[in-house]
Amino acid sequence: MRLILLWFLLGALPLFAAEREQPVQVFILAGQSNMEGKGAVNTLPHLGDDPEYGHLLAEIKNADGSWRVRDDVFVDNLGHDGPLTVGFGSRGDSHGEKIGPELGIGNVLGDAIDAPVLLIKTAWGGKDVANNFQSPSKGGPGDAYSMMLENVDRVLSDIGAVVPDYKGQGFEIRGFIWFQGWNDMINNEKTAAYADNLTAFIDDIREHWKVEKLPVVIGELGSGGHKTSRGIELFRAAQRQIAAVDRFSGNVRVVDTAGYWDWHADRLFRLNAWKSEDPVEKQRFYNVACDRPYHYLGSGKIFYLMGWAMGHGMTSLLGLAELPERKVTGKGAYQFAHRSVYVPPAVQENISGAHGGFAVDRISEGGDGSTWFCLKGVGLIRIDSEMTQMEVIGGDPAIVNANMHNTTILRAEKKRLLILPSDEAQKVFVCSDSGEIIRVFDNPYATDKGATEAFRVCDVEIVDGFLYATNGYANNVVFVADPLHGVDGNPEKGAWSPFTFGGSGTAHGKFGTAHGITRIPGTNAFTVADRANARLETYLVGGQYLGGINFEPGTMPCDVDYVDRVAVVGCLKGAGGKTPAPIHILEEGNLVSTLRLQEDLGLEGWTHVHNAAVRRIAPKGKLGMPRLMIIASGWNPGRIAILEQIINVK
Repeated sequence: MRLILLWFLLGALPLFAAEREQPVQVFILAGQSNMEGKGAVNTLPHLGDDPEYGHLLAEIKNADGSWRVRDDVFVDNLGHDGPLTVGFGSRGDSHGEKIGPELGIGNVLGDAIDAPVLLIKTAWGGKDVANNFQSPSKGGPGDAYSMMLENVDRVLSDIGAVVPDYKGQGFEIRGFIWFQGWNDMINNEKTAAYADNLTAFIDDIREHWKVEKLPVVIGELGSGGHKTSRGIELFRAAQRQIAAVDRFSGNVRVVDTAGYWDWHADRLFRLNAWKSEDPVEKQRFYNVACDRPYHYLGSGKIFYLMGWAMGHGMTSLLGLAELPERKVTGKGAYQFAHRSVYVPPAVQENISGAHGGFAVDRISEGGDGSTWFCLKGVGLIRIDSEMTQMEVIGGDPAIVNANMHNTTILRAEKKRLLILPSDEAQKVFVCSDSGEIIRVFDNPYATDKGATEAFRVCDVEIVDGFLYATNGYANNVVFVADPLHGVDGNPEKGAWSPFTFGGSGTAHGKFGTAHGITRIPGTNAFTVADRANARLETYLVGGQYLGGINFEPGTMPCDVDYVDRVAVVGCLKGAGGKTPAPIHILEEGNLVSTLRLQEDLGLEGWTHVHNAAVRRIAPKGKLGMPRLMIIASGWNPGRIAILEQIINVK
């Protein structure tokens, strides 16, 4: 038995050695300054704040705070070589060490491949394909093309100098990752020729290294995210043309990078925080970024995620692993992912008390597509039309210091007015979009001796030019007024009409809690979200009941918003009174999808959904595909989340 065992162990040694000494798997990384890498290492911790991708920080940072050093992936960056870790980006400056896409690429490839991996970086700033990287078949070689080949061939001639314990087992060139474009994009003629030039480039490098179908990943020019210039849009289209070449099917892929743009860093840059005289504001920028947009803001988070995506693009071409699917919620055509947004410090400090709702300044009604709400302690807040950043507007102390339960927009003579119902102040405020109070509607039950009943107004809406207000936290009466005129001799004081309808009850026309009221676009009908009776009921201007939708008992619909045939309903509780609560999506009155922010997307604290507004946008750089965007507010504690519909383009 001992002899047999000894023979087995001795016989197995060459097998184990062969497994350890597999050919080195070589991947060539080339391009211009962003392949060099401009992401400041000291900004990488910001990656951990991302609700969707924050878990990836643990791939590169150890529990003790040090940066991970891999023992199976190695890098040569123009002679700067060693095991993969941070610091293989461009030369460090006053902002410290840098990373490029290699960190994300290397981690993905190292995890997917059971053999030593070598990344050879050959990148220089300010280079184009039209001239510098011009390939031989297009009249080159250009200077950068020649230097690229020379550098790669130099490393391959002495792999043992870069890969420890190299036993002479050889190497395989497995893939080429290209990240470049700015210097071609800024010239229309170069952009027009880019697809043809890079197609020839790919053919020529395959010929040089004798790999007929060398897998090639092209990193999209993602600067500016989806909210970018026409020039970048045209350039991205040129990049997609390359992957569409017949002979490149299955071996060349363009990888999206625009989706990893950091809107938090973007907003701080555009606020000029990077040159602020306020050291606190300046440091906010340098905690997350250190450069200009064409260098992806110098954001370590952006560079890591772009590399992570490119790495998965390569493993997909190699048949090893696909890019992990995003966390989504919902079903069918109505699946949504979370999108990060820049949140100003003042909003961050007060958001836990959020208890209000949103109003969209709809383009179809003469607006600019922005979204508005009012937060106690802050005042009016505007979200841009692409839903990427918030801007604090503020306003009169009366609207800053009281809870505004919802928001609606009235356009009058091309001016945007905000109408704010306050259950706390028991008033409705009509304001300019700078927060100046124009008119106040007091408690309709007020008398010289005080109010005879409470005015706990929940929501307001403009229907056929009239203001409708729901007294949902009191007697459920719906009040009506002319929002543009006050009482005679005192235009700043609003006057309620004697006409009312509603009241408490379960019959149609009565409400358990008349919580939300929303006009159906293009009509003079409106819907009341009756929270306590678990239903939506629709009425005409005069209070005539048209019909309704019943939810399962225990569901507590707080509000409804419409776009086209779609209704979005935020619920305080789900069926049977369960929490965490959902957002329901209805199409022509039928429930088609349910969004669960806490369970599916991992967004903490979303026990109750208090409001959800919806709008349709067609993001630039995404083939003009229209998609829905939802902004939701949670309650107790207050939360805000922006959700983006996932459109799969095959």
